[in-house]
Amino acid sequence: MTDQAEDDLLALVSSEQRGFRGILYAGLATLIVLVAMSAALGVYYYVVSQKLEQTARELQHQAFDTRIRVDQQSNRVATQELAIRRAYDEARGAGPGGAAVRQLGPALTAARFYLQRGRHTIADDRLIEAAALGTPAGARSATHALLAGTAALIAWTRSGETIQSGATALPDQLAAAEAVFTQASAEPQLAALARNGLAWVLFINASSQRSNFAAADCEAVLSAVAASAEGPRPGPQPLFWRAQCERKMGRTRDSLRDYAFALDQSFAEAASSQDSAVLTLAMNAYHGVGTTLIAAAGAPDDSDMAAAHDLAARACAPEEAGSGSPSMRLALACLDEAIGLRRRLHQTENQISGSAENISFAYLRDGDFQGAFDNAVRVERTGLFAWNELVRALAAAHLAGGRRGPIATVRDQARRNVSFFRIGQFNVCELQALLNQELFAEARQIIADTREDDDMRAELDRATRACSPAQ
Repeated sequence: MTDQAEDDLLALVSSEQRGFRGILYAGLATLIVLVAMSAALGVYYYVVSQKLEQTARELQHQAFDTRIRVDQQSNRVATQELAIRRAYDEARGAGPGGAAVRQLGPALTAARFYLQRGRHTIADDRLIEAAALGTPAGARSATHALLAGTAALIAWTRSGETIQSGATALPDQLAAAEAVFTQASAEPQLAALARNGLAWVLFINASSQRSNFAAADCEAVLSAVAASAEGPRPGPQPLFWRAQCERKMGRTRDSLRDYAFALDQSFAEAASSQDSAVLTLAMNAYHGVGTTLIAAAGAPDDSDMAAAHDLAARACAPEEAGSGSPSMRLALACLDEAIGLRRRLHQTENQISGSAENISFAYLRDGDFQGAFDNAVRVERTGLFAWNELVRALAAAHLAGGRRGPIATVRDQARRNVSFFRIGQFNVCELQALLNQELFAEARQIIADTREDDDMRAELDRATRACSPAQ
């Protein structure tokens, strides 16, 4: 081969090598660009997916809040319809109308019935308002002040308003009632009845979304109710307020005793009465006795417990035979009586579920997870309740185990709803009393797992530590 040919060949090989290296570099550069693009797209899709997930959760939360608000509005409408129906019935049965006469004696008697038993007619309302509001504030006696507070409570109840969770103080109407009841309590002869009215104002606050039966608010109710007794014990309505706070604070024995006293004074009259106040008083007592019988399962007997069980057996008449333990059959019978009275009061299905949701705890006490799950599913169709969603999640977890399927889907949905409720809405102390130790630990873990930050979990810890010792 000539030197020229060799030079040409070397030049050709060198050119080919440069071209091949160019292709390699171009391919490597393209690969780097593709990797960078893939990484960028991965980051982009991750950010988008996180935003979509956050948006989806926000939409779910909005739907959750909307459903609760719609139920609350329906309940208010139903309550107003009942008040209108009652007013119409009273108007039909009343004689010729006229201006109410300012009579302190009859007005005070009407106020006593209202504060102690919740009973009042349109004529009573007019009598109380005429006697109370016809006197200038500066010239009011203690009697006028007590009647003014009663009139303010009647107006508040008639309005159908509630104290919302974000409220920083009592609404003006209730604040005014609190002030005049405090004024009237300085008069020894009216002190007990005035504190009865003050206890009502305090209970409205304690049972509202603003408080959710916070311990300090409930202690104020307990003190006012104790001071309202004019005999051996307070009237039936104050007894109910006290029992409600005791129940929410986990004081099971005390609440069962007070519910039983309230039921003893109300159930016989409710059997034949059509008066909404009579039915409501008995309904609340039946509900309270049934619920605290669940919480008291397995507790040592004493005279108060035995008396409460005897009264419940007379008033609730449980079936002698059936599924479940005898104590839970008794509790269910009392809750069924409460549900029946709610229906007689023309309550909405959402309001009726206020008693129906507690039935699940009786099933859980007997280890019947299927019964608890089925009841919780029925209740969920009528509305969203903190306890019911927690029971749905708890019972579904036991039934589904680690398997996927319809029950697991319900469990996940319920856990999501649990995350939307505030810690205070679970009334942790009463929840601890209603469940056995193992199930309470599971329920508490569900609540903790659905909290998004340490502050919420710390709030749950504080709520648990604040509970009274098991009673």
